[in-house]
Amino acid sequence: LTTPLTSMLLNVTLAKQTDPDGVPPLSKPEAQQYEDHYKLAFRACQENAGGATLPGRFDARPEAYARAYAGCGSHTETSYRRSYARLYEATACATHQTDDQFVKLYKERPCDLIGRFVRLQPLNVDRHCPRLFELTSGQPLVNHKSYEPNQVWGFLPEGPFATPQALAESYVFQPKSSNQAAFAIMTNVTNELVGVVQLTHDDPTNLSIQLEAPIVQPQTIGTAMELEACFLLLDRLFALGYRRLQFTTDAQDAVTRKLANRLGFTLEGVLYKHIIVKQASRDSNVYGLLNSDWKRGARAALFGKLYGKTALKADKANEAREAEAEDQARQLAEKELQDKVAQKEAALK
Repeated sequence: LTTPLTSMLLNVTLAKQTDPDGVPPLSKPEAQQYEDHYKLAFRACQENAGGATLPGRFDARPEAYARAYAGCGSHTETSYRRSYARLYEATACATHQTDDQFVKLYKERPCDLIGRFVRLQPLNVDRHCPRLFELTSGQPLVNHKSYEPNQVWGFLPEGPFATPQALAESYVFQPKSSNQAAFAIMTNVTNELVGVVQLTHDDPTNLSIQLEAPIVQPQTIGTAMELEACFLLLDRLFALGYRRLQFTTDAQDAVTRKLANRLGFTLEGVLYKHIIVKQASRDSNVYGLLNSDWKRGARAALFGKLYGKTALKADKANEAREAEAEDQARQLAEKELQDKVAQKEAALK
């Protein structure tokens, strides 16, 4: 299920092993940019680490920060790379155990998009379908009681599904076009699937795209895991230059309407008799989120909801400090280049 859109949103890497999801390797110029970004980020973290050094592992934080920063690719905004890398560094280097966990994960799955609670990887039928069926079929699981599966599938185009095979053959795993992407939501703690999040109607010409509500079991609705899965995609999309994100839901779906509001979307209108779903007419609420809204405060509000006011304050402080340091380094490099040019010109005279 790896589409060009999926590959664009995932992290990049110089890892030599074959990518399990078929993400294409970097070109030579991209590989050079990756190395340059890695070295820059490593030095920056050495000078200003995001936390205490892990005993006996003096390079753990710089290495974590650098692989996350460089992994964002060369097409994302620099401020985004710094924020993503700081969050990754704090998560990966909390303890020796988490450092081991994330180093191992990077070696096995270097392209996954990683947050504090969850990570996103391309949806795969063989790897994810059986577990997704268990989660959304209404069956009792471990500490969770059975439930009516229409709580998950009632407002969606298809479902509930009687068998894993039926789910595998549905729109969830069989996209109808290449202008969409689907990601499995995996927990960082247990490494288990908790749901699926999709992007549809990608319009790269106009830099707009639609986020679909995550498909999760009722117990996961409204949790940090669901919110962070959406945040990871929103943040990456805006960092890549998208101007508008859309969120469309059944006007009667109170749960999804609430999610749209929590994510920072604004209700733009209602499309009456918009589509027919399961032989019933559906009115659709259309929500929008603009890049200007994201920068003016929507991102900070969602970041604070997920990670707390202290983390938000630290994120802003880190950005201000590191932006100033990078600006000074750039000015110094430009001056050195000008001096070299002047010296060559003087020698020619």
